[in-house]
Amino acid sequence: MATYVFPAIRGRIGSTDYYQVTMSARELAGVVRPASELEEWTRWTIGERIQRDVAVTRVREELVPYLLRARDRFFGSLIVLAYEPDVFEFEALDLVNATVHAAHRDAAERMGFLTVDGGRLVALDGQHRLVALREIVNGRCEADPSVIASVASDEICVVFIKYDTLEKTRRIFNKVNRHARPTTPSDNIITSEDDGYAIVARWLVDRDPPLGLTKPRPPLNLFDSDGEPLVEWRQTNLPQFTQKLTTLNAVYQTVEAACDAHGLHHFDEKHRVNRPRNDELERAYRWSAGWWTSVLDGLEPYRLAVARPHRIRAMRQYQEKWSLLFRPIAQVALFRGIGESIRLGLDAKLAIERMNRIDWRASSNVWMDVIVRSNGKMIASRQAINLGGRLISYFVAEELMDEDAQEVLRRDYALARGWYPGRVGPMPGLPKLPGRRVGWLLNHPQFAQTCVPSLPTTPSS
Repeated sequence: MATYVFPAIRGRIGSTDYYQVTMSARELAGVVRPASELEEWTRWTIGERIQRDVAVTRVREELVPYLLRARDRFFGSLIVLAYEPDVFEFEALDLVNATVHAAHRDAAERMGFLTVDGGRLVALDGQHRLVALREIVNGRCEADPSVIASVASDEICVVFIKYDTLEKTRRIFNKVNRHARPTTPSDNIITSEDDGYAIVARWLVDRDPPLGLTKPRPPLNLFDSDGEPLVEWRQTNLPQFTQKLTTLNAVYQTVEAACDAHGLHHFDEKHRVNRPRNDELERAYRWSAGWWTSVLDGLEPYRLAVARPHRIRAMRQYQEKWSLLFRPIAQVALFRGIGESIRLGLDAKLAIERMNRIDWRASSNVWMDVIVRSNGKMIASRQAINLGGRLISYFVAEELMDEDAQEVLRRDYALARGWYPGRVGPMPGLPKLPGRRVGWLLNHPQFAQTCVPSLPTTPSS
């Protein structure tokens, strides 16, 4: 390794001296290695090796696209270990032939030049960022040469520490990762300025419409008698006895459902990287606000809840008539159901009107093992939520769902509830709405006139 001299700031935490410097991404990628490339890697514990193993998929699908596409790309310092260097010396400014004003002498003792020569430089923290930069700098990804050059010239903040003992090195790298607190989904929704779903979710709970609009008004700018918002924004689930209506995380997923139904896909930061255009955000807001307004106005339990928030905690109880509608996972399934109904050709407001006839008890056998477990807890997987949404769309738009789609839904429903091929007895059928007449959708004037006018309007027996 060549000799490097860096302008540096010296600091100390506990028994460890550290030195903060900047390196170009090109320089960093050329001289620093991931911990997994150390020969001593085999002496580390399984837990430590798993913790530091490079997730190649994450590097190529998340970090590299972010670095190449994001105009405002930024990340924190890398921690680099100088392993058995020949030279690792810090020379403070007060020791250099430099005139230092008396008021600056204390600072000058911490500022100076770090010389590193020989040994190996190993990333203890930030190795995924390092590998992503190396992929770009070494031309292993498809990108415009000017973009690659721009990333390669980025100045990266690096914290150097000198190798002492293997035990101390392992302890430092373990604690750095163990005590790092990842941001929660709620944190990401609140702070992201590039995730379209997150931006729109926040707009739905704001006081005023976004982008200079006068309408639609934000439908979830709702408060209880104490002035507390009805949307829980601190955590992703709702305690049983809270009087919150929903969570910001659930609102985020309902925005995704509304956008999907209107053909606007991959609106999140992972796929877009940079903030969506305002015209796209406006459309997403109008769709989402329209759906939420229709749901809050069109479903009786939500009308009651908004008018009397103190009743929400009682309506959420397992055996209550509408308990499922006050659980965020089911709310997301409901919005997925609206989207599926629209894809089948049904008007959204009509679909919501018909949802009043669904059995919304969390204790109902209809939902058992679909989105509710036998112990009353919700099933949070995307697969379960999508199945719940498809079942809801079947309840309100059965006549529009062709036989093949119904058979696929029937099979998925049966599999979720414990049936399997080869089991004694036929595959169970799909549940029906209580008291439902076949053809009631076709007999609805709005549906007959606006949705599929060629279909007969007389109900079948």
